[in-house]
Amino acid sequence: MEFLKKNIAIFILLAVFGVSVSAQVSPSKVFENSYAKEASGDYQGAINDLVGLNGFDYHKSLRLGWLYYLEKNYDASIRYYQQAAKLRPKAVEALLGLCNPLEAQNNIEQLEATYKKILAIDPMNSKVNYALGNIYYYRKNFMLAEKYFDLVVDSYPFDYYSNLMAGWTKYFLNKKNEAKILFNTVLIIYPTDKSAQDGLDLIK
Repeated sequence: MEFLKKNIAIFILLAVFGVSVSAQVSPSKVFENSYAKEASGDYQGAINDLVGLNGFDYHKSLRLGWLYYLEKNYDASIRYYQQAAKLRPKAVEALLGLCNPLEAQNNIEQLEATYKKILAIDPMNSKVNYALGNIYYYRKNFMLAEKYFDLVVDSYPFDYYSNLMAGWTKYFLNKKNEAKILFNTVLIIYPTDKSAQDGLDLIK
């Protein structure tokens, strides 16, 4: 019985000592270990490193959202990205991160809503304006698509994709002169582009 008591006492001391050592690990070291495991493809190990970390709740939630996305556990990824967005309501990066699992699930309605939340914070975000333009273009809502593509073209007049999509949008809105200018711009950027040439051939 005495032997058992001693073993229990030793176990308790080791457990307390273990907790004490663990508590002394700095958050930067925890993240460093997590990055290393991610780089080696051990996403679950990278997740496990973060789960017990106290503090840095936004940063932890954001990273867990990313790691669960890599794990293809999209529901968990969405949950953590949403948690990060609640912790920092003006953080565009959390909402941009949320778009990844939503896109993977082909959840277009929530994706559209998330894009609009981003634009409420960052109205000139070119990536999001272009993405929204694409959503409306493929819904054949060309008037709305035009609004978002025009914003991107205004900010990035030499961007291939936005000029091309804006060109086709103008074409379907019967704005042939504007479409022609945009298609010709595409051919300056990418002289052998077939889609832009097809557009110009239709306008002739």
